[in-house]
Amino acid sequence: MKNTKKPKLLYFIFLIFAAVLSACSGSPQTGQASDNGQKTETPLRVLTIGTADSGGTMYPVGSALAELISSREADLEVNVSASNGSPANVRGISEGQFDMALISADVAGAAFSGTEEFNGNPQKNLRAVAAIYSSISNWMSPVSTGLTYVHDLKGHRAAVGPQNSASDLAARMSLLAVGIDEGDVQLVNFGLGSGGEEVKSGKLEAIHGFAGVPISGLTELAQSTPCRLLKYTEKELDEILSANPFYYRTVIPSGTYPGQKEDVETFGIKCLLCVDISMDEELVYNITRILDEARPELSKAHKSMCSLNDREFMYSDIPVPLHPGAKQYYEDTGISFPKSD
Repeated sequence: MKNTKKPKLLYFIFLIFAAVLSACSGSPQTGQASDNGQKTETPLRVLTIGTADSGGTMYPVGSALAELISSREADLEVNVSASNGSPANVRGISEGQFDMALISADVAGAAFSGTEEFNGNPQKNLRAVAAIYSSISNWMSPVSTGLTYVHDLKGHRAAVGPQNSASDLAARMSLLAVGIDEGDVQLVNFGLGSGGEEVKSGKLEAIHGFAGVPISGLTELAQSTPCRLLKYTEKELDEILSANPFYYRTVIPSGTYPGQKEDVETFGIKCLLCVDISMDEELVYNITRILDEARPELSKAHKSMCSLNDREFMYSDIPVPLHPGAKQYYEDTGISFPKSD
């Protein structure tokens, strides 16, 4: 009898071999050309944006930016990373940990020029894409403490934000301006969430936040404990503004926080979206375009970004150079910059 097993076995081997070949030569990989010569989808590029602790404004603003950019560009996905704030974000960009980061203008200016905490270590590759919102000095204290002004903090205990964060630096600077030396007050480096819990429990008597208002951590504190915003006098504000050219006078409107019945005068600073100069110009151009086109959407996403309703806010009075991709976008849409920029 003729043996039919071997031909059948060879037939099945042939089928398996053909199937493997078919699988290997099927859909081309992302970024390759298909058989008909058409280019397939661009490879997905993942970017990370550095923010700050989740109780402040940088984190929700960074999340809104990440969601916006990811939704408008099919080949981009932006992730959000918490950090200790602006100084850490400068280092994160320099060291390649972050592709983008939110950085307060005073820290960005100090980093670029190599002053303050960056003394002797200038970050000359730091570039701005746009101003996104304003960080504003908020001192909050339970009503039960009897504190009314920032200068009343002498002899008391307060949370001032993570060590060397923009909130920490602004708090210490403002206390000096109102006549309080560090030896006259007990300052602890807690984030807004943990700091708020310490205030709520009575272990601390005040907390400072330097972020866009309303600051979620302070809102939560005021919802659980009757609180008031501490005020600066006119003379104290003048002293603060003269000491730092990047700060400007502003107001926290009444009703910003639970129980707040009056406007509170304070100071603020722009917060910038920054990148390294090495970032691809076309990529930065497109990110800038997305931000500009979505200004009305962003201003509604978080109250702190309402300044974006004024387009000039994005590119004016910025202490570090604009990235070439961002500058090209602004110029292409009709903005003229001085030749020295």
